[in-house]
Amino acid sequence: MSINTVNPYANNNQVSPLEQDVLWEFAKLNDKVKRASNLARLTAESPNESLLAELRTLEKRMGLVLTLFQASVWAVIVDTQAAEEARAHQQEQEQQQRLLLQQQQEQQYALAQGQAQDISYDDSRRWDDDSVL
Repeated sequence: MSINTVNPYANNNQVSPLEQDVLWEFAKLNDKVKRASNLARLTAESPNESLLAELRTLEKRMGLVLTLFQASVWAVIVDTQAAEEARAHQQEQEQQQRLLLQQQQEQQYALAQGQAQDISYDDSRRWDDDSVL
């Protein structure tokens, strides 16, 4: 008679039906834990060579996948850094061009102001020389 098919606590009058069901579930869980423990002990005592060989192959493949994944992540990081550096370099060049243009405009303005100061009214001429009246 298996504990999984028959509830040994079903005919006990000292516990309620709910308690009987809970105790039965604990008994089934206990049975499963005992079986898992026995399987683990058997596996530890006599390892399955074919399983170990398959696990070694799987380990090598997973190592290769991990290496490829790390290389891919590294490539993404390097590409991102290169793009950021290029963007920063481009912004720096644009800023230098703006400063150069601003300096050129200031020089042109200064030259225009200097030429405007050179063109002045000649006070040495008399008023009657210019008049046509």
